[in-house]
Amino acid sequence: METIESRRIKFCVLLSIQIPSITCYIGLIYNTVSNRGTLRALQNHALFFLLVADLLAILTDLCMVLDFLRTGVVIPSIDVYCRIWNFIDLFLYGLVSILMLWTTIERHIFIFHHGELLNTRIKRFCFHYGPLIFAFGYLLMFYIYIAFIHPCENHFDYNQVVCAGLCFATDTPVLGIYDQLVHSIVPSILICILNLGLWIRVIWQKYYRMRRSLEWQQH
Repeated sequence: METIESRRIKFCVLLSIQIPSITCYIGLIYNTVSNRGTLRALQNHALFFLLVADLLAILTDLCMVLDFLRTGVVIPSIDVYCRIWNFIDLFLYGLVSILMLWTTIERHIFIFHHGELLNTRIKRFCFHYGPLIFAFGYLLMFYIYIAFIHPCENHFDYNQVVCAGLCFATDTPVLGIYDQLVHSIVPSILICILNLGLWIRVIWQKYYRMRRSLEWQQH
C-alpha cells in the first residue's frame, strides 16, 4: 500500500535524478546539433534520436509521475488525460527499446559491412534510414490504436500511476503479450546476444589477423 512517506521519498529521489538528467541530455543534443559533421555521420543518427526520445520521456512521462507522487492522485482526473499519459509512456519507452536494438544492430553493419550495405543511396535507405522511419511510424500507429481506438472499456483508477493502465492487455491478451514480447522482452534479449556476438566477432578477427600475420612471416 502506497503511503504519503513512500511517495515523498520516491518524489525526492526521482526529482534529484531528473534535473541533472535534463541538463545532460540537452547538452548532448546541443553539441550534436551544433556540430554538422557529428550530426551527418550515419552512425550517430540512431543515437541522436535515442537521446531525443529519452529527453522527451523525462520531460513528459516522468513529470506526470512526479505530479502524481506529489499529490497522490492523477490530475486532471479525466479519461483523456489517462489515455494521453498511457500513450506517452508506452510509445516513448517502446521507441527507446527499439532504437537501442537498432543501434546495436547497426554496430555490426558499420564495423563489418559498411562498404557492402551503405555504399549507395538505395542501400543507405534500406539499411539505415528506412528502419528508423519504419520503427517510428509503426510504433506511433500501434500505440495510437491501443490508446485511443481499441474498442475496450477502460476503467481508470485515478489513485494509481498511469491510471492503472489501458484495458487492451486484459481485453485482448494476445495484444498485451505481443506488446511485451516485441517491444520489450525480445529487444532486451537480442541486445545482449548481439553485444556478446560483436565482442566475440572482434576478438576472433583480431586473432585471425594475428595468426595470418605470423603465418606470412614464417613463409
